[in-house]
Amino acid sequence: MSAPLKILVVEDEKALGHMIATVLGGPASKVTRAANGWEALIKIGATARPFDVVITDHRMPRVTGLQLVRRLRAQNFGGKILVLSAHLSDEDVRAYEELSVDMMMSKPFDFDELQQAMAVLNKKASVLAEA
Repeated sequence: MSAPLKILVVEDEKALGHMIATVLGGPASKVTRAANGWEALIKIGATARPFDVVITDHRMPRVTGLQLVRRLRAQNFGGKILVLSAHLSDEDVRAYEELSVDMMMSKPFDFDELQQAMAVLNKKASVLAEA
């Protein structure tokens, strides 16, 4: 049996972060939460096994989603990145595309959409692992 998928949910709205973690958690995945990009960077640096997926909000205090993704790319983060936001300008979208995020989703979203997005990201991960 393979190790559970490690997911980091970075969301400053506590209730939404909890709901995402509840929807995605289970025997096949281990979900860790961070309240902002700064906390996410600390948790990423402290983990022995890297996260497979980082799901991040765009607008957060201290370190934004875009700043977090820039730092992850600078550290050669090899996992998948999903950005969630209700407020992405065309400039933000281009910046995320240049940083090769795997997926962007608009808020509000329903949890079926989130589970479908994770299924797509998992397929990408397994295809890459087989290559």
